[in-house]
Amino acid sequence: MATCGFLVLALGSTSAMAAPMDTAQPDPTTPADAVASVVPELIADVADLRTSDDVITADLSEGEVTIPQSPAEPIRATATDGTTFEISLPEAASESEAAVDQGSVTYEHGDDSASVVFVNPDASVRITSVMDSEAAPTEFDYTYDGLELVQFDDGGVVGYDQDGNLAVTIALPWALDSNGAEVRTWYSVDGSTLTQHVAHRAEGVAYPVVADPVNYGGNFMYTKILNTSVSQGTTIAVYPAALNFFRYSNDAIFANYKALVPSSYESQKYRDQLICHVWNAARVKVPWNLDSWRPNVGYNATVLALCNPN
Repeated sequence: MATCGFLVLALGSTSAMAAPMDTAQPDPTTPADAVASVVPELIADVADLRTSDDVITADLSEGEVTIPQSPAEPIRATATDGTTFEISLPEAASESEAAVDQGSVTYEHGDDSASVVFVNPDASVRITSVMDSEAAPTEFDYTYDGLELVQFDDGGVVGYDQDGNLAVTIALPWALDSNGAEVRTWYSVDGSTLTQHVAHRAEGVAYPVVADPVNYGGNFMYTKILNTSVSQGTTIAVYPAALNFFRYSNDAIFANYKALVPSSYESQKYRDQLICHVWNAARVKVPWNLDSWRPNVGYNATVLALCNPN
């Protein structure tokens, strides 16, 4: 029997220039208040922050996240498995020092947008973009120094370090206006730079608009993966973490699995069994058993066979 295991972190955001327009709705709240108003459930439980002259540090039982006082410096994160990465904030039209308030760090960018950073107790980091008006940028760039970002056909994005190890997984993008209505958003990738596009200059959009991808360092989706020999062949027993998988693409979910198993267990039939368990078994049945003797019948047939095709 062989075992594998791991753990994690998080982040996300972006920037561009646009001509001011007169149709903006004034917003009297701070950017952090705007986030709390639109998505209060996402910041209901955040880590306390300690401030020094140079950095802001999250109070965490595991992992480490430091947030700079200046937006020109990167956020630095270390997952509980030791994986580290840095992420740079969107380039600002004008620099502002960090404003710390009630578990959040805000950087005003001087272009009707701001970045608001929250650290969760699991060491995940939210970098939330807040757009106050149509004059705000529609693109926000994040640079992951030293990583190669890969975007999958289903929209998911992961980053690998120079040794080919999985270093970061980026949740699927989303954006909401102040009424809670969805705003169209998507990613593009160029080398180590992730751009989130937010099409907020559309009819009926109510400001402020909030956009918030999340980045997890290391491998956080599974608490352990066991390799067991049985009479029919080999069973890969996958133990999922307590995670909302709806935030991640199927390809990103499979990439996290592949980072923990030998290449002989990475074929299409293992992907189909895994994704079938994610969306149909969830945490009702644990572990998720992926069996070597199952035939490659395609995803739909795998689902019809309750994830166990014969």
